[in-house]
Amino acid sequence: MAKILCIDDNAHGLKVRRLLLEREGHKVVVASSGPEGLVLFRRRKPDLVVVDYVMPHMNGGDVIREMKRTSPKVPVVLLSGYTETLSLEENVKEADCVLSKGTREIPELLHAIHRLLRKSNKKPAASVKAKAQSKAKKTPRRKAIS
Repeated sequence: MAKILCIDDNAHGLKVRRLLLEREGHKVVVASSGPEGLVLFRRRKPDLVVVDYVMPHMNGGDVIREMKRTSPKVPVVLLSGYTETLSLEENVKEADCVLSKGTREIPELLHAIHRLLRKSNKKPAASVKAKAQSKAKKTPRRKAIS
């Protein structure tokens, strides 16, 4: 379970993402603007952030730059209906993932969140256990003399 902060000025989009991510087992906090999102980011210290690009007062790129300045290791997914038009992948290099809103948004968002959360973990327990087992197999065993 991860703490996820979702920032979007579209109330319907926020509600849908919140329900979807909570159904996946995550704890979700929402903000309806960039400035509100930054306040929650500092207070709640989320494991991952999902932010819309086009918002009044402060766009998603500015929000991401501020977050990365203080907490560069927190992964951020940038969502927009204008990713190609605004060349967001080139213009917002601080985002860990840039996704287009639309028909493929939900499965792509879930995949990106899973991938980024897995990547941000330093060493998952499974890989530590696998290394220990691999090391044990390489160590030759001595036969007992009877």
